[in-house]
Amino acid sequence: MTQGPASAAIRLFSRARFLGVIAGGGLLAFLGTRAVASMGSWRINTVERPRPLFDFSTYRLTIDGLVERPLTLTYDELRALPAVRQVSDFHCVEGWGIDDVMWDGVRLQSIIDLARPAARASHITFHSLGATYRDSLSLEQARLPDAMIAYDMDGAPLSPDHGLPLRVVMPRMFGYKGAKWLTRIEFRDVQDTGYWEQRGWKTDAWIPT
Repeated sequence: MTQGPASAAIRLFSRARFLGVIAGGGLLAFLGTRAVASMGSWRINTVERPRPLFDFSTYRLTIDGLVERPLTLTYDELRALPAVRQVSDFHCVEGWGIDDVMWDGVRLQSIIDLARPAARASHITFHSLGATYRDSLSLEQARLPDAMIAYDMDGAPLSPDHGLPLRVVMPRMFGYKGAKWLTRIEFRDVQDTGYWEQRGWKTDAWIPT
């Protein structure tokens, strides 16, 4: 397993720091009444009903839009790309989080390099298999050294609940920016409005520091 530009053990936001932000009121100001200081147990949140189905034999990841080299990759082809591993904390905008999650996958920078975005491309939209959920990042955000597309979590392939076959991992942002059941990566010249952003959530979901 190779490592990307970032350390193999990236830990950007510890439990102590997160609870400190809650105690100081910074996150409560961001969340209003939705903050919940519960740490250590995954809560599976999804707007896709039913949960998207995944078939190894027919699945394709489409990479298109404003790119010089549109791509269609099978699951095996994606796993054959240069792989990275990182350990980072996961935080939901609702206030709960999980420490030290180990992710294996491909850097978003590697996807960008493969597709060669056009000069006017400025953002990326991530589409889920269920066709309901999507979210977006700027190219600058997608180039962060810890931004990745993950296919394994804690040493095993993603479970269906956690986004099999692929999910976006953005440790510096709240979890709603990490689209699950990823099926398409679309390069655009304007930022798409994601599912939760259409409902009032922030486009840039940085975790307070």
